[in-house]
Amino acid sequence: MKITVEEAKKIIEKYGTSIQVVYSKDVYFLDKITKSEIRFFQGMLFENEHYELLTRNNISEIDVVFSDVLFAKLSSNFPEKYRPPLYIKSFIDFDRYISAIDDANRLSKRKRKVISATEITYKNQVVLKYNEEITFEKWNNLKTFIDKKIEIPFYSSERGILLVTLTDATDSNYLQKFFLHSEAVALFVEKVNKMNFNISPDLYPETDIMTATKEEEVLDKYTKTNVRLIVIVDKQIDEKYKNMLIKLKTYDRFVRFSAITELSPLNTEEVLKAIRKAYLSEPFLEKK
Repeated sequence: MKITVEEAKKIIEKYGTSIQVVYSKDVYFLDKITKSEIRFFQGMLFENEHYELLTRNNISEIDVVFSDVLFAKLSSNFPEKYRPPLYIKSFIDFDRYISAIDDANRLSKRKRKVISATEITYKNQVVLKYNEEITFEKWNNLKTFIDKKIEIPFYSSERGILLVTLTDATDSNYLQKFFLHSEAVALFVEKVNKMNFNISPDLYPETDIMTATKEEEVLDKYTKTNVRLIVIVDKQIDEKYKNMLIKLKTYDRFVRFSAITELSPLNTEEVLKAIRKAYLSEPFLEKK
């Protein structure tokens, strides 16, 4: 897997020899200052002294050996970048899932992707890298020789929640809409952490919660950001929302959506459970 030299430095400084950062590829360069050849070989441990040499020669990333232990520490220290997988599936369940994705991509303008959250080796060679897209074709090749007992952790290209409140400053209930929308944003960005409520293992609220107040903004963000779930935040789901959903379904027949029509301390947990259910739903599987 690729990590930055800054990340490597932080890991070894924080955990010392208990966590090994090991080069998975040779790094070779001519040092700008000494004009001497520098080489860090595959299998060598990354050390503090390497950091200065690499950075002053404009090398910001290195390839390192993937391990569950290293990944856990990266995830703990850099949670936005190294996220827990969305799913961990058995060989058979993953095979069914990626087949369903392939079918869905033929039926929708949204092209869903499956992204590896691990590395798979075969005969000492990495045949699937961390953060590599697992295409249907690649999987059909891999599954002919990898261990059938393996479990596969992975991400989806779809991530994030779009909170939608269609507003107009001339609406008589504009302030009511504004306050409900603001409460919903606060719920997902701040309160979920305080409540220790996990909507999805790979969701990072600080960056994955988006908002929209105009229909064209909703359509634009849905097509450009690969947001996973549309949440309508309004006391009344009127024709404007219904027309918006029709347009979304024209683009993506498997669009996920939910609604929040009321928020109070009494129903907060119930609302979050409904959102989690919608977020983790897979409409393209249900259609099979």
